[in-house]
Amino acid sequence: MSKPAENSSASLRLQNILSLESRIQTMLQFEAALAKAEAEAGLIPEEAAATIVEYCKVENFDAIDLETRGTRAGTLVIPLVKDLVSKIKEKSPEASHFVHFGSTSQDVLDTAMVLQLKDSISILNKDLERIEAAFAKRAREHASTLLLGRTLLQPGPPITFGLKAAGWAAALRRGRERLNTSAEKALVLQFGGAVGTLSTLGPGGLNVAGLLAAELGLPLPDAPWHSHRDRLVELASAVAVLLGSLGKIAKDMSLHMQAEVAELSEPCKEGRGGSSAMPHKRNPVGCMTVLAAANRVPGLLSSLLTGMIQEHERGLGGWQAEWRTIPEIFQEAANAISAMVEVSEGLEVNTENMRANFEATNEIVFSEALAAALLPELGRKEAQRLVAQLVEKAVSSKQKLSAIASANETVIGIVDESGLKQIFDPNHLLGSTSVLIERLLGGEPRE
Repeated sequence: MSKPAENSSASLRLQNILSLESRIQTMLQFEAALAKAEAEAGLIPEEAAATIVEYCKVENFDAIDLETRGTRAGTLVIPLVKDLVSKIKEKSPEASHFVHFGSTSQDVLDTAMVLQLKDSISILNKDLERIEAAFAKRAREHASTLLLGRTLLQPGPPITFGLKAAGWAAALRRGRERLNTSAEKALVLQFGGAVGTLSTLGPGGLNVAGLLAAELGLPLPDAPWHSHRDRLVELASAVAVLLGSLGKIAKDMSLHMQAEVAELSEPCKEGRGGSSAMPHKRNPVGCMTVLAAANRVPGLLSSLLTGMIQEHERGLGGWQAEWRTIPEIFQEAANAISAMVEVSEGLEVNTENMRANFEATNEIVFSEALAAALLPELGRKEAQRLVAQLVEKAVSSKQKLSAIASANETVIGIVDESGLKQIFDPNHLLGSTSVLIERLLGGEPRE
């Protein structure tokens, strides 16, 4: 089984971790660890455990054949254990009797899934930290870079690009923290035997469970969780929420990347973002990948939520639906995160276009500030009415709102020249932007 390089994308590395071969290897890891734990507890001979461990290597098995037979058997564990017993029996008939002793198929599959997800989350965390760092860097670089605020896709008062990037960084930090908190609760050993009582192992069952958990490097839960899927579904939900945040960022970026706006661009590389029909195009393919994942995962998550309604001690259908769904959710997350790493670290920021798009509004985005200045004298209704008239005139005449306002007798009777200059100063409208950036980035707020 080939192993992607350490610096390869999260997407490629998760493909390897979540592959069939990896699933089989983690199942064999469980069987080997179980044998060691039972030998340490004095339940099986140490020689038998050593022989079992020796044969628990994925290269000793035909993965495709196991998958085919597992489909007919209902679970991959059944043909795997059968083949493992057969191979060990050739060397030690006695050792073959202790393979899978006291366990059940779901113990193996659930714990294998947990081990795969543990490795997956470690990889996702590294790339999420890279994205967060890239946005934090942009936030500090562009703390004062003027950017048109937009509400309901229409122009509003200015913000800074630094504030926007800081918001992106903070959302991903919350998503990463949520992911890790959920993982801490969900990624625990599954070991209970047929109905979750460890009865085959007698009074030493919990001791074996503790030794097994230690061998695999997993926490030991209070009890087996065969038909209680809440923690695992919570983890999948955390991934879905994280993808929602990534999707929001990708949507923002793609709108900034429209040719008519041209405030941001994805990194330009050979073979990236072209069109088969239109050579002029520079498509935001990274954002597209993120948005595709963010749109797909909620549907996958819904099947896990539905599957939580399981029967008695071991469920039929609900648990089995997780086998493909959870790896798909994590793979989609890896695809999105890998794409966003490339976009965030190579993001091109066009500050000139940001300023030009702001200037193109002819200052009508200052209407709120102007109305607020007139309100004490005119009252809300009259102030709003007057400013609406001034805005309409500015739009129709293509003049700046400040020029229209300074020629209006009512306005200049209330606000002097210095006051008007302040109203139409973009920096005056940035409010607590600098403090908010520091708070979003986790630094000390600076007034």
